[in-house]
Amino acid sequence: MKKFKYLVAIVYLFMASHFASNAHAADVVLDSIVAVVNEGVVLASDLRKEVAFVRLQAEGNGQSLPGDDVFQSRVLERLINQEIQRQHAQKVGIAVDASSVNRAIEQVANGNSMDTAQFRQTLRTQGFDYDHYRKTIEHELLLSRLVQRDVQSRIRISKQEIDDFIAASKKSEQQQRYRVQHILLAVPPSAPQAEVSQTQARAQSLLAQLRAGNDFAAAAAANSDGARALEGGDLGWRVLQELPDFLSSELVRMSVGDISEPLRSPNGFHIVKLTDISNEAQEVRSETLARHIFISSSSADGQQKLAQIKARILAGETFDAMAREFSEDPNSSSEGGELPWFSQGQMPAEIEDVASTLDKGGLSEPFRTQYGWHLLEVLDRRQRDSTSESVRQQAEQSLRQRKIEQETERWIRELRDESFVEVRN
Repeated sequence: MKKFKYLVAIVYLFMASHFASNAHAADVVLDSIVAVVNEGVVLASDLRKEVAFVRLQAEGNGQSLPGDDVFQSRVLERLINQEIQRQHAQKVGIAVDASSVNRAIEQVANGNSMDTAQFRQTLRTQGFDYDHYRKTIEHELLLSRLVQRDVQSRIRISKQEIDDFIAASKKSEQQQRYRVQHILLAVPPSAPQAEVSQTQARAQSLLAQLRAGNDFAAAAAANSDGARALEGGDLGWRVLQELPDFLSSELVRMSVGDISEPLRSPNGFHIVKLTDISNEAQEVRSETLARHIFISSSSADGQQKLAQIKARILAGETFDAMAREFSEDPNSSSEGGELPWFSQGQMPAEIEDVASTLDKGGLSEPFRTQYGWHLLEVLDRRQRDSTSESVRQQAEQSLRQRKIEQETERWIRELRDESFVEVRN
């Protein structure tokens, strides 16, 4: 089964269908309630659809899951958190419109070399409920906006932290990357010692089971309070500087296949498994300076308009003047269409692909991305080493993402603790 590059999912969406009806009011059958969450509910139909969806994803990724009862309770807990977040978003005035969901799905489809219709049909062929998939994307976008409002706004990165990050990454010519699985047993910072000791004992018991051969992914799905629990606790590939110090210092002492002792942090107790290590040689980075004229996808004649603009440029009019007059990119049109210096992975793939085919001073044919139509001119190229400002920007981004992940887990737990939840059997 083909694996899709899904947008990073932390949680899934509360589904809005509360009952089924026919032409006669007397025949209305109400859906049963499995959890009351503040003034809202989670329905049995929500749970059935989410269980089926997550199970299909796990099968596609070859991931083990816990037994049915435990798995269902873990999925229910995720749906409860989603409903809490939905209510919080409504309270603070955050919403996601249908066009934003459409754009996100189009981006996922393009990343899998499909158009939206092909992607939709492929999902259905593989057994996924497309409407449910749309709702998972909608919730991811909603959560992203909530995190931006409530979490990212309080993250600060100092110059010293960036300097330390870069210095640590230069310690060897090879930059190691670590593939990590993770289990978090959460303990509030203010928890009494009895609760801390109980959780620590639970962590030791779980570690013994893992070292006796229990599957780590299934254990994470059954026990972890981390955001990636139902994905088997897989954190993906990370460099050490992208992980908290208490994790990175442990990983450097581990070999592939090792499972750590329980590690204490302000969020609780952590168990990590090192599943793989990769060495990537640090290389000089190739960067491109280019400018473009952009016509949005809402313009039906974008390609024709750009062809006419190109003819005018070739006849002697300047690219700068044409960009200022015609480009619909609000970030670059006033600068004559000039884009920031970029390296691989920093621009849409279509722009990078076209730029790679052009010599310095070369002018492209009109081409399309998911955003609209572009006419591109390459202005310059350069090689930047590890002292470049771009590396400082990447270091800051990695540090910020690390802090956001930690604070998001704490924020989700705080919302949960402040909510009324009643699970019904």
